[in-house]
Amino acid sequence: MKVLFHPEFPRDQRKFQADYAVISVGLGDRFRLEIDEAIEAIKASPSSAGHFVNTGSAIVTEIRRRNLQAFPFFVLYGWSGDTLIFGSIIPTRSDPLNWLTRFRG
Repeated sequence: MKVLFHPEFPRDQRKFQADYAVISVGLGDRFRLEIDEAIEAIKASPSSAGHFVNTGSAIVTEIRRRNLQAFPFFVLYGWSGDTLIFGSIIPTRSDPLNWLTRFRG
């Protein structure tokens, strides 16, 4: 399987990890570990590792989200055939209509 990351995915991860590191010693590392675990779970089983994206007006079956367990974020990814694309790490409180912008085109 071919695994791709959107160019901004690592930047998202570093930004949110740094935000958590300011709150508490070790919290940023815990955030990073949970992201890494989510990525591995998605790679192992992309078709069943997450939920379809629901924008409120439509369900997008080509894009899925994997919720983190201890943090209010999810990993947004697309899966088609033999290609897995990690799009972004998104706060759960954000607007669902903005979630798909990294998958256009």
